[in-house]
Amino acid sequence: MDQQPASGKKWALTREALDVLLARLDADRELAGAKYEEIRQRLMKFFSWRGCTSPEACTDDTIDRVARRILQGTQLLVKDPYLYFHGVALNVLREYWKEAERGVESFADLPLSEDPAENPFQTRLREEGEREMEQRLECMKLCIDELAPENLSLINEYHQGEKREKIERRRRLARRLDIPLNALRIRAYRIRVELESCIERCAGRKNRK
Repeated sequence: MDQQPASGKKWALTREALDVLLARLDADRELAGAKYEEIRQRLMKFFSWRGCTSPEACTDDTIDRVARRILQGTQLLVKDPYLYFHGVALNVLREYWKEAERGVESFADLPLSEDPAENPFQTRLREEGEREMEQRLECMKLCIDELAPENLSLINEYHQGEKREKIERRRRLARRLDIPLNALRIRAYRIRVELESCIERCAGRKNRK
């Protein structure tokens, strides 16, 4: 099972770690981007098919763990890199179900509500979730304001539209920037990593107050 850093803080994917991960997937940057996208989609399906209600979060967690291991010197010694990601994903899934079980167990320790229609476990989860969401939204606004204008414009346009419209929009954006589509995907992902790292640091500071 993966261990978090000794400080207890959740490790966040950095640009350096992403670059090293892509280099391990393929020496050709464009092919590396394509392999990364394929692995990500396969992981999303893996978690969804196993009943995980947060497949995207678990996928990101899996990729972060693999990237951290590779940054620390682990080699991908399998012909299909997805097999290594899949092994890490199994650990992430086990931890996901353990957390879910602990949530159910903690329900038994909660006092009975005077209102029989009120579920104290759900109430506690809702209140904690609302506080966390408010903090993260505040952090997101602050971090978006810190993004370079060209990065903010790119990431906004990259995520606009639905399905076929989104694909066509991304192709036009890549042509306008005169870069391959896979290079655009990597650039958008780097911006997302930068934004998420900023949000995590901000949320961490708020939780310590």
